[in-house]
Amino acid sequence: MRTSHSQYLTMVEFMEANGDLSKPSGGPRGRNFIQMKWKELTGLLNSDSSGDPKSEDKWRKEEISTEMPNTQIILKEPEIDWNAPSTSSQPTVAPPPPTEAPPPVINEEEEWNPPPQKKRKNNLTKIFLDIDRKAREHASERDRVYEELERDRLRVREFEVRERVRQRDEELRMQGQWLEFMKEAMEAFVRFMERKS
Repeated sequence: MRTSHSQYLTMVEFMEANGDLSKPSGGPRGRNFIQMKWKELTGLLNSDSSGDPKSEDKWRKEEISTEMPNTQIILKEPEIDWNAPSTSSQPTVAPPPPTEAPPPVINEEEEWNPPPQKKRKNNLTKIFLDIDRKAREHASERDRVYEELERDRLRVREFEVRERVRQRDEELRMQGQWLEFMKEAMEAFVRFMERKS
């Protein structure tokens, strides 16, 4: 049974990703894990149509050289002795030595003065003043909105109180009419009873 190059590549890549499957590790769980991985690898290898399909046991017996797999190509650089003469066609030319610059002429008549310093603006004060101004603006806006909301709340409360008073007045008026009606009914009943007796 022939194993193709792509099947070998698949096997090597799978074992590099999942470890050496020929060495079970860690008791029954390790053996179960290895068996599951062999089934997965067998499925991958048999799905590759470039080589012959094999059973799981036959794939386990397939030898792979993990020390020097066929998938690696090692290129060696030619060894060149760079210290040997005649490695270059041009003679070596050393750069000329640096020439010393003459020392600067110091005029003893002039006194050395430090360069003028730039005036620094006090940015920190400006930042604090800006923050304080914004805080005051926000505080005044917050107070204005609070007062507006409080006025609206008081208007609503006043409307609710007026509505309750109106409803109570209406109830009392209706109760007064009912009492008047009952009073008239009682008088009519008393007259009826007097006539009957």
